[in-house]
Amino acid sequence: MSLHRGYAGTESDEVAGFREQVRGMLSAFDEKDFESWEQDRHIPKEVIASLGEAGLFRRRWERGAERGVPRLVAMCQEICDVSSGLALVAMGQSEVFIGALQWLGKGERQKALLEDALDGRTVGCFGATEPRGGSSLAGMRTTAVAVEGGWRLTGCKRYISNVGRADQILVLAKMENPAHVGDLSLFLLPLDHPGVTIDGFFDTMGLHGCDVGQVTFDAELPADALLGNHGVGLLYATHLLQFERLAICAQLIASAATALRLAVAYARRRSIGNDRIMDKQAIRHRLAACQAELWNLEARLAQLVDIAQRDGRMPSHGIAALKLTAGESACRIIDTAMQVFGARGYSKNFPLERFWRDARLSRLGGGTDEVLADMVASGIDRQDPPFEDLISRLSMSDLPRMDDR
Repeated sequence: MSLHRGYAGTESDEVAGFREQVRGMLSAFDEKDFESWEQDRHIPKEVIASLGEAGLFRRRWERGAERGVPRLVAMCQEICDVSSGLALVAMGQSEVFIGALQWLGKGERQKALLEDALDGRTVGCFGATEPRGGSSLAGMRTTAVAVEGGWRLTGCKRYISNVGRADQILVLAKMENPAHVGDLSLFLLPLDHPGVTIDGFFDTMGLHGCDVGQVTFDAELPADALLGNHGVGLLYATHLLQFERLAICAQLIASAATALRLAVAYARRRSIGNDRIMDKQAIRHRLAACQAELWNLEARLAQLVDIAQRDGRMPSHGIAALKLTAGESACRIIDTAMQVFGARGYSKNFPLERFWRDARLSRLGGGTDEVLADMVASGIDRQDPPFEDLISRLSMSDLPRMDDR
């Protein structure tokens, strides 16, 4: 049963109803299922199909990208409460694969692929990072060369979430003889296509339910493998990342809230001598500080969701800032909850150690802390005439006081 109850008390009855639908769908699975996914290191494809069959992806998208964000948050939080790995897979399917097809899909084949993705019959993943250069575009070696009747796509992508159970991968590639390092394009590549090889998977610290692998390819594709216009892939990927980052924030907040509620419940019932540990000032104040931090995160998430829904736009700098702070805060809240539990918190008999492992990826995936900090800095590194004038006046008056004694 889910323990999350929305964000900052702003949820409409309609979104709350959608949240209940997600909970009802997830009730078909139990702890044995979640444990088997963690052990297998894969989310079964049938699980994504069941989300699609339940209409969750269609309901998330029926109001459009930005205006459907409240449902995105509800879906991510509810799924994260039962399995962080499934939440990551569902987010990639909904916000990146379906999102790209909703926005850019043209022609009969791409539109049919969208319908299959919405219903969970086709599962997608996204490949951008490469063995050399990491996520740096300057180091990208994957190329797309125009050939008769289509494209030849050659390269290698790694750290791809859910590649082991996906049918399609969205590939970011540079065009032949690009005029600029950012001249990238987005391609649809079937994973069972001739010339495509899944090289294997990486063992990771957390999110064991979702596999992370590497793909190598040298494949000829039809003309409609190109998604959108060529040379604009970076813009497309950057836009899709905003939805992914907001989803990550929602998941982090849900995990931190669950961890904190567990810690408070434990502190209220655990006693040392005749005193509850909740009555120990050191514990009480640490938990209070965590709750204050969590309320701030929830309020900011609600504000960004409202902007997206009301204005029909994704506030990219605000989302980057929230992810930057939410990653650090959620890890700190979960760590505090683990500390309250003592040795039990470190044991796999309690979920705190899994929350702690799973949350750490948030500061690396979807844009590292350093990338996001630089993005936020670029948003404030702008001319501000009133304050520049004030600095000038203050500087002019920055003189030593004359001593009249």
